[in-house]
Amino acid sequence: MADHPHHHGMPKATGFHLKLKEGTQSLHDQAESGNFQVRMVSGDLARLEFGGFLGQMRHIHAVLDPALQQAASGDARVARIFDESHLRLHRIEQDLKDLDHEEVAEPFPATSSFTDYIAERLEQNPTSLIGVLYVKEGATNGNKFIAKKLRETMGLGEDKAMGYLDPHGKDQRRCWNAFKETLNELDLTDAEQEECVAVAQETFKMVMTVSQQMPEVSTA
Repeated sequence: MADHPHHHGMPKATGFHLKLKEGTQSLHDQAESGNFQVRMVSGDLARLEFGGFLGQMRHIHAVLDPALQQAASGDARVARIFDESHLRLHRIEQDLKDLDHEEVAEPFPATSSFTDYIAERLEQNPTSLIGVLYVKEGATNGNKFIAKKLRETMGLGEDKAMGYLDPHGKDQRRCWNAFKETLNELDLTDAEQEECVAVAQETFKMVMTVSQQMPEVSTA
């Protein structure tokens, strides 16, 4: 999961970014203490388990990626913050191949709830999907370290199976700093910003629930 930014050594948050950060901080802390998350951070996941997690993320991004593209095509503000590097579906599919994890399980109930929510947001207020994007993009900061740990514990090559967790590679910090700057330059009303924060909070809760529904597999 690991869906939230880590800000160690980063410039102080301001503006819309600060609203998002403060609005999701308690959920971020809660998410980090979840069983699946703790085991992921420590590298204590079986390949089968990590593949199962990626399978659920595949279901989510099969809906989220085109939703973000559609939102960006209809709203210049979404288009300004969103770019092709935020698409994850193709990376997840490559990761699953790298893990030889061809069988993707059916969506968990929480996964289906999440994809339904994305579709509903796209229909009702596409701009609010910036809240989902913030959580997903912020996650790449902490996920970069998780990817390094999992590569070690799973004995994976440098370029294998971690495209979802570490999509930006060496450009990570530059990408995140640019993302935060752009967030603060978006011409959103206070009401639109508040809705994005609410969507980011809901995204956290749903990602946590997906993680809670992950069946545990022994690494032994």
